[in-house]
Amino acid sequence: MKKNLSDRKIKAIKVIVEEYLKNPTPVSSGEIQRKYFKDLCSATIRSEMSSLEDLGYLVQPHASSGRIPTVLAYKFYVENFVDKKTLHYKDKQLIENAFKSGFNKIEDIVRTTAKIISDVTNYTSVIVINNYNEILIREIKLVPIEDAVLVIIITDNGVLKDNIIKLNHPIEEGYIKDATLILNRIFQNLKLKDLEKTPVLIDKELERFSELIQTVMDMLENYTAKEDAIYVEGVSKILDYPDASLETARHLINVINKKSDLIDILSVNDVNDIEFSVKIGKDETGLVDNCAVIVAKILVDGEEVGKAGVIGPKRMDYAKVISVLSYIGDTFDEIE
Repeated sequence: MKKNLSDRKIKAIKVIVEEYLKNPTPVSSGEIQRKYFKDLCSATIRSEMSSLEDLGYLVQPHASSGRIPTVLAYKFYVENFVDKKTLHYKDKQLIENAFKSGFNKIEDIVRTTAKIISDVTNYTSVIVINNYNEILIREIKLVPIEDAVLVIIITDNGVLKDNIIKLNHPIEEGYIKDATLILNRIFQNLKLKDLEKTPVLIDKELERFSELIQTVMDMLENYTAKEDAIYVEGVSKILDYPDASLETARHLINVINKKSDLIDILSVNDVNDIEFSVKIGKDETGLVDNCAVIVAKILVDGEEVGKAGVIGPKRMDYAKVISVLSYIGDTFDEIE
């Protein structure tokens, strides 16, 4: 697309989008000429802007006003001029401090990630985590706590779940050690999707461990659903988006509350390990015209475990959002 435009038109798109991002009023040819094209006359710039309007990059809302960028101009700007930038020290600290807290469960990590994305960008964040069926059970640990037992399930993605259960019988010497061996013999190196194919027959040898075996089965059962898990933060921030009417905000909130719609919004095929997918306008986002969505993969040990997205206004700070998603993605991947 870039090669079909002259350098002058490319520069005009860039500066008009940037001016409109700073101040949402139509941009005049005289303003652009004074700031960015001092060696050219205003009539020349007016002609260039008229040409860009014919090409679909600009629109003139009123006959006597300047022009504003279209979705095509925003897309061109994002694809050609937006890059990751260094985050402010305070933003980095906010992110790093959020992840310093110890996490016992995967869902705690994901909820924290969604919240910190929303807090730092000041937009609505959505995280879709792929279903857990491919997760591999690495180990099951048992920790005695007086007359109860803490059951910890460790997977290749970290701690999946922990739970404290009170047994119906006293914990005898050697029970925890024997139970740990039995549980790992049954579950170790199984994928969650294989649990249904691996029925556990509780014979006389296993009867005294039946409570623990059933507990582990119940804990794992919650993660073998077919659907992806969705975490949303900052929905109320939609009400503060620039150019968003109350009707628009209500529509966005209704869509965000529908799980299937959110999965569709974040389901993209063009996101690779280091890039981002940017959708702008109603046709691309499926939301409203004044909306944009930025999506990035969440990787753990190089494997995709889900996607993180930011839903914001069309006039969002694209560079900051991309930088935040990138920085958080790196931090997320380092969590042990």
